[in-house]
Amino acid sequence: MIKNYFLLDKNKYGKELIMFCRTSDGVYIYDHDKLYNKHIKHLLSLPCWKKYGRYTKTYGIPYPMNLDCVNINESI
Repeated sequence: MIKNYFLLDKNKYGKELIMFCRTSDGVYIYDHDKLYNKHIKHLLSLPCWKKYGRYTKTYGIPYPMNLDCVNINESI
């Protein structure tokens, strides 16, 4: 799934999606379920997660989630 923003979504969990996020630094790839599992404790504390069941970031990838994302432009 390709987006112009970073996304973790409760409704997408368990679908084994590999996500692509376009940023000004390039295109990043990440395993949605892996990030979800690793950061669910933090996500549960966020108002957006409680209200919408999703977390988005329009510009860039949030720290420390960015540590589990790969910039595919740099790895070519």
